[in-house]
Amino acid sequence: MLVIFATSVLFGATLQAGFSWYNAYGSIGTAAVIGLPIFSFELFYVTSPLGAAFRRWPFARFIAVRLAVWCAWIFIATQLSRHWFWSTGGKVLADADFWWIALFSFAVGFTVVSCLTLNRLIGPGVFRNFLLGRYHTPREEERALLFLDLVGSTAIAERIGATRFLELVNRFVYDVGAALEGSGGTIYQYVGDEAIVTWRLDKTRDLSDAVEVVFRLRARIAARGDEYRSRFGVMPAFRAALHAGPVVAGEIGDSKLEIVLLGDTVNTTARIEQSCRDFDRDFLASAEALSLASLPAGTRSEAMPAVALKGKSQQVELYAITRTCTNG
Repeated sequence: MLVIFATSVLFGATLQAGFSWYNAYGSIGTAAVIGLPIFSFELFYVTSPLGAAFRRWPFARFIAVRLAVWCAWIFIATQLSRHWFWSTGGKVLADADFWWIALFSFAVGFTVVSCLTLNRLIGPGVFRNFLLGRYHTPREEERALLFLDLVGSTAIAERIGATRFLELVNRFVYDVGAALEGSGGTIYQYVGDEAIVTWRLDKTRDLSDAVEVVFRLRARIAARGDEYRSRFGVMPAFRAALHAGPVVAGEIGDSKLEIVLLGDTVNTTARIEQSCRDFDRDFLASAEALSLASLPAGTRSEAMPAVALKGKSQQVELYAITRTCTNG
């Protein structure tokens, strides 16, 4: 959203640079009439729960309709602005100038829609990090990792077939994204039927939201239980593992470029998720992660026997996180 808002400001600044000695009032007014409704369209529809079905459209149709909305409004708004702002003080916008502004607006709209869509494809913030070269040289960061893994996926896939199972995983991932809204976490990677979520600890030192995401996801799946059962014959269950610590983040690849997270923290989180089976628990957190979280109301932790995870020389303290009551 900041990108869209910044584009509105840039649009006005560019127009004013070109026409400031001609009509600064018209430049700023045109930018506002174009930018604010587009900002509202993106904020209150495209990226909101109301636009969930729209975001699931095939990629080509999604970007074409999104761009069409932008361009249609840019044309209408420029026409309106021509009469509202450019005929004051005896200064009337010439046809040539009008079409220059319209074409410039279309170009900006196409560029921004393309960037926003690319950002959605590769993950929030990833495109910006590539442009800024943040991870061109590997760097160490403190991160929290949350692994979310479907339970019984092999048996489900055998029963409903690979095609419908992929659809099930896709719907599960959509629910993960919805549960993440407002938590500050971002989906780092999909590994088969597992979603890996991360929080940068330089931006937050409180992992309460990370804990809450797990229970929010369970509640969302339960609320959609009838839909899952009617379509797939099963309501998906998942295991969750939360851990925090240092990772090394950096770009990798040539023809296919990615930003990857490596290190003991990533490996340990995977081992914690595997320990859910051993302890017959569906949500385990490490002591390191729990020390950064104030457990949400109605949630409690239970210490598990210390275990030596595979590949770890020292035992790891784990806690089972359960919800004793529902909120609201």
